[in-house]
Amino acid sequence: MIEFVEVVGIAVALSIDAMVVALCWSASQKEITTKHVAKFAIVFGFFQALMPLLGWVAGDALHQFISQWDHWVAFVLLAGVAASMLKEAFGDDEEEEKEACCGHCEGVKKSDIAWGELLVLAVATSLDALAIGFSFSMAGRAIVWPAILIGVICLVLTALAVLAGKRLSEKAKRFETPMTCLGALVLILIGIRILFEHGVF
Repeated sequence: MIEFVEVVGIAVALSIDAMVVALCWSASQKEITTKHVAKFAIVFGFFQALMPLLGWVAGDALHQFISQWDHWVAFVLLAGVAASMLKEAFGDDEEEEKEACCGHCEGVKKSDIAWGELLVLAVATSLDALAIGFSFSMAGRAIVWPAILIGVICLVLTALAVLAGKRLSEKAKRFETPMTCLGALVLILIGIRILFEHGVF
């Protein structure tokens, strides 16, 4: 029972970054669909479950190598997505409005997130879970059920975050650009926090 509660606590802690990213993205969109919720929840949950498994398999030896640069990888990935969001926020809105969505949107472009960008966000926000896998490996503890539980909890919390962002977006459609900029800023701050936690500053 204690071990279960411990894993739940770890899962919630690991899911915070994913929740913040999902919340900020959805709050900056004109429309949030079930597809968006499913995409974020499944992809983020999958990588949050995968990383502990990879960390457990890699073990302590590989951790000593990866730990020297994993925080920089996370920072660069998050900063890259933030730059993409800023570019979109200050892009040519007139051209975007002219783009039709499958011919059924009366010329209005339907917002969505590219799979590549979503994968980058999922990897960047789940790198910390590698350390959990390493620690479980060194302690000789099982990893399959904790990894599944971590993934499921992240999936649920991420879905809730996207839905919460939808509520915000419905009340603040006029502030799409500021919300997008805020989301980009949050990604950069998360990256800086990761660097700070790894003793860069």
